[in-house]
Amino acid sequence: MKTRLAIIVLAGMTATFVSCRKEWIPVPESSGQGTVVQEPEDTDVWTEITETVSMTETKVIEQADATFMKGYWPDGKLIPIRKDGGWQLFWGEATDALTVASTPFPEDHVAGLTEDSKVWGKDFSRIDGFNDGGSWFIAIFPLDDDGSYVGFFHAESHWDDSGTAHKSIGVAYSDDYGATWRDPQPIITDKKPKPSEPDWTGLGDGCVIWDETASRYICYYQGKISSGANVLCMASSSDRRGASGTWKKWDGTDFTLPAYDSSTGLGGENIPVSGLLSIPGANPSVMWNTFLGQWVMVYASWPKMVYMSFSDDAVTWSTPELITGSADSPACYPNLIGDDGDLEGGETVQMYWSHNQNAMTGIRDMAYAKIKFKK
Repeated sequence: MKTRLAIIVLAGMTATFVSCRKEWIPVPESSGQGTVVQEPEDTDVWTEITETVSMTETKVIEQADATFMKGYWPDGKLIPIRKDGGWQLFWGEATDALTVASTPFPEDHVAGLTEDSKVWGKDFSRIDGFNDGGSWFIAIFPLDDDGSYVGFFHAESHWDDSGTAHKSIGVAYSDDYGATWRDPQPIITDKKPKPSEPDWTGLGDGCVIWDETASRYICYYQGKISSGANVLCMASSSDRRGASGTWKKWDGTDFTLPAYDSSTGLGGENIPVSGLLSIPGANPSVMWNTFLGQWVMVYASWPKMVYMSFSDDAVTWSTPELITGSADSPACYPNLIGDDGDLEGGETVQMYWSHNQNAMTGIRDMAYAKIKFKK
């Protein structure tokens, strides 16, 4: 695939693209017996963004004319799943797509992003009042080795063609490695129902992790709290299938509040993640970092800038720090992806985001850069 380069000024410095990934080159030992593997010198140009994070120059992924939803990526989560020695990549949209390549990185998948790659969402499942406006995948987890997947999605119900949405979060299941999906149901809903007149209401714009230590899912989502602010909140389920009725919202101390009542269709109060309250936003991406021994979150603020936060337990989060984006160069829908996918990374990972999104048309570039952490 071909890419074009965008030279972006980060933290007041201009960087020039040199290399995207390291290659390992075997070099014969002087004795002639066996080989040694040498890693070439890191020739990437790095800009120090914070005391913990450095970042390379920004690169933009070129999208062919035949690209499904060209110019609208990313519009939420990008979800890599390892399969048969390669990688699937689920692209979150109103109608979601699935591509296959040898790596988890979107630049290696984009050529397969066509109309034929659609697998789930608005074109496949439309339930009035729930997901008639679209179903954006926010996380997918294999349940076994035989193709059973659980998928969590941001659901929208619309009133008209304006795109104004009442939002919620749902679950669906696949028995064929994500080629088809069944049984969509709400799992996390707002405390107020969809109003009769169009308005941006409900909750969503999230992601889901599985915390192995606590044996539970945590969904980070955007919801309106009692003050009227739209901020990041949490809900959790210890059910491996993430079934409807098993989720509880965060109450400020623990996960005890109802997330969805099937008899009313409503959930409990949305309580903010206190550490993230200083920078309201949405569309997080969260991964466990083996190098830091911490969880890492990136998300977009409402002025369209990407912030990063850290946590030891996936519940208590540090004060967010600005990573990229400005009034002149908006950035949103960030995704962290490493060699092992989007749920675990090491010292260096890649971050993908919606770059310079047009406020009127929604058209944006799909950008990425390498991020290096230091302790």
